[in-house]
Amino acid sequence: MIYFKHSDLSDKYHVSLKTVHNWIDGAKQGKVNLKLHSVTNRTYVANTPENLLVLNDLSDKGKKYRNTLHHKIIEPKAEFYDILSPRQILDVITNLDVHKEIPKQYDYLKEGATNFDNWMKRLSTEDGVNNILSGTLELLRVNMEAIDRLLVDYKRVNIVDLGAGNAYPVKELLSHLTDKGLLNRYIALDISPQMLKIAENNVKEWFGTDAPFEGYVRDITCEQFDDILVNEMLDNKADETINIVLVFGGTPTNHRSYDSVFRTAYASMTSSDILITCEKPDTETSRRYFAFSTTHKLSPKDQIGYLLDLMNIDGSLYELEMGFDKEKLMRYLRIKLNTSITIKFMHGDIDRSINLEKGERILLLRIWHLTTLDVISTLSNIGFTLLQSSLTKDRQFFLSISGVGIKDSQPPTQQ
Repeated sequence: MIYFKHSDLSDKYHVSLKTVHNWIDGAKQGKVNLKLHSVTNRTYVANTPENLLVLNDLSDKGKKYRNTLHHKIIEPKAEFYDILSPRQILDVITNLDVHKEIPKQYDYLKEGATNFDNWMKRLSTEDGVNNILSGTLELLRVNMEAIDRLLVDYKRVNIVDLGAGNAYPVKELLSHLTDKGLLNRYIALDISPQMLKIAENNVKEWFGTDAPFEGYVRDITCEQFDDILVNEMLDNKADETINIVLVFGGTPTNHRSYDSVFRTAYASMTSSDILITCEKPDTETSRRYFAFSTTHKLSPKDQIGYLLDLMNIDGSLYELEMGFDKEKLMRYLRIKLNTSITIKFMHGDIDRSINLEKGERILLLRIWHLTTLDVISTLSNIGFTLLQSSLTKDRQFFLSISGVGIKDSQPPTQQ
């Protein structure tokens, strides 16, 4: 007979081993309707559909009578409701409740944009260290001649930067196109208005009016951008114009579905457009690398942890965990709660509560690990055609340039 180990029940229902033993003792005494199974003088709970119903009921009852010393009720800060829209608040609640994660993109709102900007500025000063910024810049320089060949038949180039951040990765490309008299529009898309403002200030400082900046607040995982280009793509100079869509900073690897950003891009692009993306491919080195120490407690000034602070989940409530999941091929940063908590979302018409148990883990950051072939295959399955690809000298960063293949009536299904 299949049965549960005591530790399995403890982890599954977020209860102590003592509680599991009490359930088994109750079943032996006829007080709890659980079917038991004995193995070499040890007693276990049988893994049956009937037992699962009873276990769920026991767990729910235990939550009603838990010791308040080990249960905290917290409420998000007032700024949480000022910074996030009702739709974004619902998204946070749903992700906590269903997926046990906090959406990473909201860490870039308000002061979170400054945190990211400071992090990118630090990367830009790391001489001799190959990071996501220096790797992207190196690969763009190496591939600038190939990009020029793709632009030879066009007089106007629009840059569409998905998840623009502070625009540091695109600076040299904008400079190159400006010097050649080709840059028509620089279109920055980001979920954070504050991030777009930082990017705008940087572009104006670098180029003045030579690189006209356009910023649009978009969720690049699901909101298309063809509406921004529609008038230009229908006028009599459309054949002279090409759109270069950029996906830098490892943005796709942070989302629950790696290909969501690329599918949104594909649905927004015309047959003459090109896509340039830069990733950190899966290597033994990248699996080991983290920018945090294992004893670190997150603060609101960290690149990760801003939203956690807004929800009043302070460091006393959790332990930080990080590692690499070999089955999912995913690096992760998460917190493990050391006490059960109830987060009460109450503001205006909002009245929702989320219960999280001691021992539950909340994902803060995921980084999918894909090989260079995985990236190429993913883009191909969506409908892109590889035109050019290359690696940095240390093989730690990978850039691909892709064209749009012939579009079917519907995009290919995800595999």
